[in-house]
Amino acid sequence: MTATLPSKISPGMVEVRVDSASEIDGALNAAIAEIRSAATRYRTGVMVTRTGPGRYIVRAHPAVPYGLIRQQQ
Repeated sequence: MTATLPSKISPGMVEVRVDSASEIDGALNAAIAEIRSAATRYRTGVMVTRTGPGRYIVRAHPAVPYGLIRQQQ
């Protein structure tokens, strides 16, 4: 079982890759914690986008109201 912890793509954006479904929650929570300061600084919410099996992009996103987390496929 291996999870790739969030890797920064750019400020306010990280990529998450996991090998098993049991790793998703922990890896996404770590990614959200990683970009929380950027979301606060820019007063945006957080968008979690599934880009493929076990692959996600987590980013501060202006379309999401401040303080909220949204998910899209």
